[in-house]
Amino acid sequence: MKKIMFILTAGLALFAVPGAHAAHTLHFVVMSPTDPGQELPKYEALNEYLRSVNPLLGDIKMRIAKDYPEAARLFKEGDAEGMFSGSFVAAVFITKGLAKPVARPLRADGGTMYRASIVAKEGTKPFGGIVDLRGKRVAYSPLASAGDVFLKGLLAPGEKPESVYAPMPVNSHQAALEAVMSGAADYAVVKSTVFAPARYPGLVLVGSGTEEHPDNTLIMPPAFFDEYGALVAKVLLGLEADTGEKAQAVKRAFGCKGFIATAATDFVSTFTVIRKARVDPKTFDFLF
Repeated sequence: MKKIMFILTAGLALFAVPGAHAAHTLHFVVMSPTDPGQELPKYEALNEYLRSVNPLLGDIKMRIAKDYPEAARLFKEGDAEGMFSGSFVAAVFITKGLAKPVARPLRADGGTMYRASIVAKEGTKPFGGIVDLRGKRVAYSPLASAGDVFLKGLLAPGEKPESVYAPMPVNSHQAALEAVMSGAADYAVVKSTVFAPARYPGLVLVGSGTEEHPDNTLIMPPAFFDEYGALVAKVLLGLEADTGEKAQAVKRAFGCKGFIATAATDFVSTFTVIRKARVDPKTFDFLF
């Protein structure tokens, strides 16, 4: 039986094979913006829902990518048929013609986008620009629109990050926030959807990016999209109207209402950040 792998960067995925006569085991690679262990209940709920919708779908097997770069590498090397991707990585793959967007979650608050949040300890003055980072330790996730890509967009042409601030790349947005809490970092640049002040006492939002990015978009390689994209989209987009117990369990676990269709045009603000960071997505090889 052919193994089918999906990559997720803080999200969920699914796959069905039309006309198959036996259940398939779904192989997901998960990259979470928070502790991957917190994601397990989500995937348990999703697994139950998928099997209830289509008995041909089997169990979900998860492989946790250590960070965004590893997830991007797996997708680039063809080791996956799908990835719930951060907006920067998705935009680069879309530009290269290596991926097409399918759908993204519709959160319970009605949002589907996120911004970069600049977080520091209480008492830190409001963020006034790159000058405030001089000589400071800044924690962030690599290859993230709300991470090192945002930071690079603040630099002057030819200016290196290490000439301004002390870069602290970490494996997740949660890890960046924890670095500030522990005193290991002075600032964290993270997804706005990750920073919940009640979960991080003593930390405050001192600044925000102006650009909004699609949150956790499912992308697929073109050939896979052409064959299965419509089927996968139909199942994802049908979740919102499904009032069944298993559908409700997925919505509670993910904090979402359902999913909405996503197109390349939804990444217009992400491309603005990419330009500010002086990145050519056509030639970028996921390494700064």
